[in-house]
Amino acid sequence: MKKIIITGNVGRDPEMRADQTGNQFASFSVGVSVGTKQNPKTDWVDVTCNGKLSDLARNYIKKGSKLLVEGFPSVNAYLNRENKPVGTLRIYASNIEFLSKRDDATDSDDTSNGEPVYNLPEVNQSPMTSSGSLTSDDIPF
Repeated sequence: MKKIIITGNVGRDPEMRADQTGNQFASFSVGVSVGTKQNPKTDWVDVTCNGKLSDLARNYIKKGSKLLVEGFPSVNAYLNRENKPVGTLRIYASNIEFLSKRDDATDSDDTSNGEPVYNLPEVNQSPMTSSGSLTSDDIPF
């Protein structure tokens, strides 16, 4: 069994797509800080989710959100336009947790003792379900 857990900030708003059967998919990138304070580096990880997680992504995930993403890793290698080898890491998410406050959490109704109240559905699913399986068309290359 392969499983990966990352934390980082969302680099771009989720992009929504649907397959031929109408199943919704969301894709976005997460920047993960690696390295040292003297030599900081950011690795970008592509995240894909479907089902209830794609609804969560569409409604709540925005560029800059700090997330914890848990799922199945997939590493791909190919030659880019300059004929140089490139590797990518994609995670097919099975669980997403929010680690930062919501941007518009300024109203008094949105906080309780200074902590944000999200009222988000708890979502923990396998991305490879019979109703929403990922296909080769979901791979961007």
